[in-house]
Amino acid sequence: MDRPLTYMDGETLMNTVLPPIRFVISQLLPQGLHVLAGAPKVGKSWLSLWLCL
Repeated sequence: MDRPLTYMDGETLMNTVLPPIRFVISQLLPQGLHVLAGAPKVGKSWLSLWLCL
């Protein structure tokens, strides 16, 4: 069952009060989906470890 596409015009979007952004890591990493990608050996694993600590 397909639902019809809903949309919002720009004026309504600009006037909509959005909830505050919630951060996982204070002022650095907001909640949501993130992709950590880069060339090999540039420090992705070390960055992930640092963020977890």
